[in-house]
Amino acid sequence: MNITKKEVVEAFSLLYEAIHNKSFRKSLYLNEWTEQELLPLVRTFLLGYFGESLVPEAAVALPGALSGKGRLDFLIGNVAVEFAVRNETRSRANLSATVNSTEVKKLMKHPGLAVLILFDFRNEPLSENDIENFREWPSLGKGNHNKSPFNVAYFHRKTRSTKTTLIEKNIRVGA
Repeated sequence: MNITKKEVVEAFSLLYEAIHNKSFRKSLYLNEWTEQELLPLVRTFLLGYFGESLVPEAAVALPGALSGKGRLDFLIGNVAVEFAVRNETRSRANLSATVNSTEVKKLMKHPGLAVLILFDFRNEPLSENDIENFREWPSLGKGNHNKSPFNVAYFHRKTRSTKTTLIEKNIRVGA
């Protein structure tokens, strides 16, 4: 089954909206959870949304790692997905290009579609320039590497009661 990047972003948009919806989350303060705490919930949600097209923790090449291999958070159809979260107590660096360089390397090495999903639960969103910094991609080390473009989808709200803003960037990597 062919899955598009747009379908993946729409699924994460639905999840992000639900996390902010008090009638959905009830007594769970999901917007205060860290990435590690949210990952099982996200995995379960994506299984229900995409069914058997979902492969959690899919193996991928990771230049610079001792084994040369890493794991994507999710592979949905042929769309590689990495997921990062900044909860209310974390600094903006949590979603920065520098901190997420390993995730970016994995996405660059994936031969198909790839998207980095960023959930921001702080009231101080990243700037457009912060998202542009993902264009300064990390070195993959020595060798002739095939590099694929990837997308960044950044979800945030300025306040809990405002509408969700989605910033999407397509990151094309040079030679």
